[in-house]
Amino acid sequence: MYIPGLWTAKQMVLSVRRALGSKPAEPAFILTHHKVATVLCRKVLMESTERIGWRYNSEMGIAQDIASKTDLLHVIHGTTTDAFLQSGRRGVRIIRDPRDVIVSGFLYHQRCSELWCVNSDFSKPGYHHPQVPLPLAHRDLETRESFVSSLGGVSYQERIRGLGQDEGLIFEMDGFARITIDEMVGWKERDNVLTIKMEDLVADFDGSFEKLFRWIGIPETSISTCLEIAKGHDLNRMRADEIASNPHISTGKLRKWEEYFSSQVMDAYEERFGNAHLKLGYE
Repeated sequence: MYIPGLWTAKQMVLSVRRALGSKPAEPAFILTHHKVATVLCRKVLMESTERIGWRYNSEMGIAQDIASKTDLLHVIHGTTTDAFLQSGRRGVRIIRDPRDVIVSGFLYHQRCSELWCVNSDFSKPGYHHPQVPLPLAHRDLETRESFVSSLGGVSYQERIRGLGQDEGLIFEMDGFARITIDEMVGWKERDNVLTIKMEDLVADFDGSFEKLFRWIGIPETSISTCLEIAKGHDLNRMRADEIASNPHISTGKLRKWEEYFSSQVMDAYEERFGNAHLKLGYE
């Protein structure tokens, strides 16, 4: 519900808290990817930073810098310039087993309402968002044209709904999942960026978020407060009806690829990505 003046009041409170010492010495960032804990991290970090007086902002496109008065920048699709990463600022990067990225995307894209996924109007020249997903909007025209061509004149959602399970999974691995997997595998490790597996966020929720909070510079006196906020979004603490009503959660089970990957799908995965999961630390 919209309440006139509420946003302004919140900003005034944040300004007071920052003036009293809540502002971090240096801004930090977090990199997530589509179907890789993006919504979980956004909810936890928005609420916890607001509580302690930090300013949270997000970037849907390519992160080039962190704007002034931003204390924590969430790069939604994990896309940055080299200069951004070379700044030396501390950040956290979330990854996931690429095979589960494929399955999660396959299930989610059949029911979601994201504009790029349900768009079927490709009449505008150039193919920008929402004709293509945001991570492709900055790519060259040939890449954008290739994505649109793969849809056969219908929306991404209609295309994937019209395929059988094996064909749909292969379509997804050639679609949005490829964007995410290429970003994760192409990463160059940096001392200033902590990598956390999404699987660890779920299995050791409190421990992983405590590590995350400490890494980005949350004050020691605020760690317990932030952890209490985070617990409200822990999948393991949710009731079955809460999980069922969440549009971003398909089954409540994180590891699903073994149930969905037939020999045909596995062959297609290995042909496209080889041992990508091993490179990312998965068996």
